[in-house]
Amino acid sequence: MSAPKQILENHSHLITLLPALSKQELSQFQRESGGLVPHEIEELLLYSAGFDHRLLGTVRFTGHEGFEFAEAFPRSIALLPDDCGNFWVMDINPQSGAWGSVFYVSHDPPVVVVQAPELDTFLSQIFGISHSNSKNALNYVRKEAATRIWKDDPWLISLHDAQNLPDPLVSKFAKQLPENFRIADLRSREFGSGFGWGRADPKTDIRRNGYDLLFGVRQALR
Repeated sequence: MSAPKQILENHSHLITLLPALSKQELSQFQRESGGLVPHEIEELLLYSAGFDHRLLGTVRFTGHEGFEFAEAFPRSIALLPDDCGNFWVMDINPQSGAWGSVFYVSHDPPVVVVQAPELDTFLSQIFGISHSNSKNALNYVRKEAATRIWKDDPWLISLHDAQNLPDPLVSKFAKQLPENFRIADLRSREFGSGFGWGRADPKTDIRRNGYDLLFGVRQALR
């Protein structure tokens, strides 16, 4: 897979690029990020801070305002909003600064869905969209995958099952959670996988195992 900057360069004729960050703006972005920005992201931001897509709207690598979900994503950048108040979000490791996977985070239905394992794949998914291709990767996640997860939650497992798995990371995490939690293991970063986060009544409670894609999700008491 090509680096994000190269992907943008290859498709620049299809989009309207936003201005690049100046070196001063990049330094400020680095300070706000704890000084931890991957080299390929620095190169990307010095080329362009994002782009306007005629079908999707504006992708901003420095983030859109209005997204906060610190329980699941303690550090993140909201790359792209949809027209319903939901976001495609980049998960960032606060310790290393590494840019990880892209998630679709929805409030209706209240689900988290893996969109892409990394930024370059997300960009390639975007540039695969056209008027004649309605069954694109973003629409699939936003409509079909989100609906399936809210209906069935196929990636959640019980604490009992998680505690007895041979994977020590999962079993140890499961033993730390209350009985009314279930586990979502998204470490495979499988396209369309995820979990419903809004089933707890009266309060949502999501817990993450450090910076692994391993989540504890509180369920409504029956």
